[in-house]
Amino acid sequence: MTDGHETILPPPSATPQAAELAPALAMWLQRLHAAGLGCQGVALHAADAAWRAPFERADVADAWAEARARVTRDSPVALSRVATGELLVATHLALPSGQPGVVGALLSPPHNDRSLQLLLLSLGWLQLTLSAASLAHNQRAAELLELMGHVASHKDARGAAQDWVNRTAAWARRELPPEGELRLALFEVRHERAHWWVAADVSYAETGSPAVQAATEIAQRAFIEGRELLEQEAWALPLLDQGEVVAVLVAQGTAAPAAQQVLRTSAALAEPLLRHWRAAELPLPRQAWRALRRVGKRLRGPGHWAWKAGAAATVLVLAVLLLIPVDDRVTAHTVIEGRTRQLVTAPFEGFIAEALVRPGDRVQQGQVLLRLDERDLKLEQAKLRGDRDQAAAKLRQAMADREAASVALASAELQGAEGQLALVEAKLARAQLVAPIAGLVVSGDWVQQVGAPAELGKEMFEIASEGYRVVLHVPERDIARVRVGQPGVLRLAGQPQDGHAFELSRVTATASVQDGANGFRAEAAWVGETPALSPGMQGVAKVVVGTSNLLTIWTRESVAWLRLKLWQYWVLCEEEMQSQRHRGTEATDLEFLRASVPLWLHLAARHASPPLRTLACPAPPQA
Repeated sequence: MTDGHETILPPPSATPQAAELAPALAMWLQRLHAAGLGCQGVALHAADAAWRAPFERADVADAWAEARARVTRDSPVALSRVATGELLVATHLALPSGQPGVVGALLSPPHNDRSLQLLLLSLGWLQLTLSAASLAHNQRAAELLELMGHVASHKDARGAAQDWVNRTAAWARRELPPEGELRLALFEVRHERAHWWVAADVSYAETGSPAVQAATEIAQRAFIEGRELLEQEAWALPLLDQGEVVAVLVAQGTAAPAAQQVLRTSAALAEPLLRHWRAAELPLPRQAWRALRRVGKRLRGPGHWAWKAGAAATVLVLAVLLLIPVDDRVTAHTVIEGRTRQLVTAPFEGFIAEALVRPGDRVQQGQVLLRLDERDLKLEQAKLRGDRDQAAAKLRQAMADREAASVALASAELQGAEGQLALVEAKLARAQLVAPIAGLVVSGDWVQQVGAPAELGKEMFEIASEGYRVVLHVPERDIARVRVGQPGVLRLAGQPQDGHAFELSRVTATASVQDGANGFRAEAAWVGETPALSPGMQGVAKVVVGTSNLLTIWTRESVAWLRLKLWQYWVLCEEEMQSQRHRGTEATDLEFLRASVPLWLHLAARHASPPLRTLACPAPPQA
């Protein structure tokens, strides 16, 4: 329909009509005319919009709707007379898909039973024609699936492409007349150029041959123009991926419409598989380069705002990670201890008579903490005093008798008795455990254990003096970066909301294991006012060991682990090389690995941050 200088096309239907419907209805109408029936038109209606073909005459639309509404399985034929005198015949018809349909025919007078019988008999031909077209379509789909099965059975993309082009060419040649010839070639587009990939019936082609040059020329033109090209002896089909031409299929010789349809269908299904297959076989560096090129093209070209925003965000994040310096901290588990710690132990074996203090009590120096039972000692003291007095009497009697030997024996017995008595009196003097220093009782709760035995040397009390110190468990991997005088902040488990400043005062070589991690002991002193603490409190300390960027801080442990593993691998390679030398075999590859790994470690250490250089391996030996 035209309007002035503009051409207005009708809007396309939502569902395309089945390809075999219109030709089948046209041939059926011709057969009705040949049988002597005056048929003015035919129509078909079904639930599926693809199988609908209305009458060309608009004045029979209402009669056609009323007639097909009366067609049921029990009443498969409906007759209706239109205003112009024609007879509208509507009858049931089974579609190739198995769904029911209604076919209609508009017959001119005269009307008789013979005309109606001929019309009904011709419906068998129409149903057979529609089924035959659908069967041919199904056979073509089955052949296409079989072709793709053969293609997918190959191990590499080149062999799969060669098999596909050979089988597709043989399939297309069956659609040609007996005298027709067809040569098929597939070109891939790289760097804005069409490059020959595979061709039917040949495994290799000279790029300078006239046939290849002619095919390359039409493939290049089809790539540039982005559309199908049909010439006298050649036909080119560009294959698209997201609107861009990525391959061109060139057919030289006779390109009949049926053969073109075969090539279009087969190429549209197989080319993406072959293209992705070939791309997956490329070396990893080439795949990475292609990915970078695609990303760069999206960033430089128009559109792709999500990619551009992502790239800008990535650059911003990298700038923050690399350029902004932050404090480099070492995390250590921390325990609060008293400045001076004294232990009070049991002076002898005995029993607890009375406990006067408990943990948490503050005591003064010399204050009694605990009393041991003295009854056995006092009894022994009385006995030893009697023994001493008897020995003294014997000594006096021997001196009166002036017997030198008796005097010596009595004198020795007296000295032994006095020594034992002195020992017992010393134990009695220590039966009361007193505080050696003023401070806080940290451990030793004996109030509920009066009468319990106390072994010699058993720890009874621990007293911490006034003032506290911070004891840090620095992990082994970070001890090399910790120095005396470095500041830090401590947060206790009982006071996580408050941070307390401190400064390292001593780093010792005392190793310890906490939570399965090896570490070393370090001590720190408070900076400013000492908070309200109690010995035994635990927390987490952060020691500032310098400044660095966030990326170095976050990747330090991973880089250190990788260096250690690479060095270990280097040693293993060296041992294997030595064992091969002993066996008299060559070790060229191992020598290369042994030389390359320490070189990488040395270069990485030179460009790493100062904390990482402490873990670096020495420079590799000169080759």
